[in-house]
Amino acid sequence: MRASLLCAAIAFAFATAPTVRAQSPDDVTKLIDKLVELDSIDLAKNVKFRAGLEPPLHALDADESGMTVLKNPYEAFGKSKPGAVGWYRLSFVVPEKLGKFAIPKNGYNLGIESNVMGTWEIYTYINDKPAGLWSKDGMLRATDQHPSVWMSNAPMPTKGGDRITVAIRAMSSPVGRGSPDGFGLRHLRLRFALGHTAARQPFYGRVDAPGIGGGLHGAREKLQTLKGDDLAKFQEKLKTPLSRMNLVFESAESGKLDDLTKAMMAASKELAEAHKK
Repeated sequence: MRASLLCAAIAFAFATAPTVRAQSPDDVTKLIDKLVELDSIDLAKNVKFRAGLEPPLHALDADESGMTVLKNPYEAFGKSKPGAVGWYRLSFVVPEKLGKFAIPKNGYNLGIESNVMGTWEIYTYINDKPAGLWSKDGMLRATDQHPSVWMSNAPMPTKGGDRITVAIRAMSSPVGRGSPDGFGLRHLRLRFALGHTAARQPFYGRVDAPGIGGGLHGAREKLQTLKGDDLAKFQEKLKTPLSRMNLVFESAESGKLDDLTKAMMAASKELAEAHKK
C-alpha cells in the first residue's frame, strides 16, 4: 500500500512539475524588465524635455521654464533632421529604498545608469555638487551605443533624502546629415553599485556585436539572430539558467542586498555556460 502511494506521489510530481518552454526574445525582455525593479528605480518617467541646444541646460540652476514633462519619455525626436539636439532634465529626492532594498542610513555608493539613442552627455549633481567620483565635473558622454549598454556614473556616495539633479544633452548621430531614427532616451535609472556591480554587470551583460553578447542581454540577442539547429541548441542551453531565475527573485525577499548579489553571481555563471559554444 505504502509503495503504491509512493509511486502515485512520484507520478503526480512529474505530471505537475513546471515545464520550461523554448524562450523567445520577448520572454527575456519581460524578465529583464522585472529584474531591474529589484535593485533600482526608474527615473525616465519624470524627465522634462526641450528641443534645441541654446540656451544650454547643463548647469545646476538652469532655467527649466521652457521644458515640458514628456508623456512618453522614450519618444524619438529630430528624425532625419541634421543637427537635431535637445535637453532632458529632472530633479528628485533619493528615497529610503531602491526596489526591494533600503539604502543604509550612513549611505551607499549608487549610480545613475543612462542610455540614449544617438550621442549624449549626462551631467549629475548631488546636493548641489557634481556627482560621480570618476566623472569629469559630473559629466559623462557616449555615442552610438547599443541599447543594452548602461553607462553609469558610479561610484556616487548617496543617502536617502539627498537631492539629485540630472541633465542630458542628446543629439542625433550622425549630426551632419541627421539620423533617420533621430535621438531619444532609452534607459535612466538609479541603482545600487559598489560590490553589487561585480555581479550585476555580467548578469545583465551586453551586446558587443550583432549576434554576440553575454548575460541576459546577450541571450536575447542570440534568440533574435540564431536560426534553425543553432537556435534550438541555444534554447536548450538556456532552459536551466532561465528556469532558475526564481532564485534571483527569491533572494531579494530577504531585504539584504548581499543575498541578491550572490544570487546574481550564481546566475551569471550559469548564463555564461549557456553562451559557450
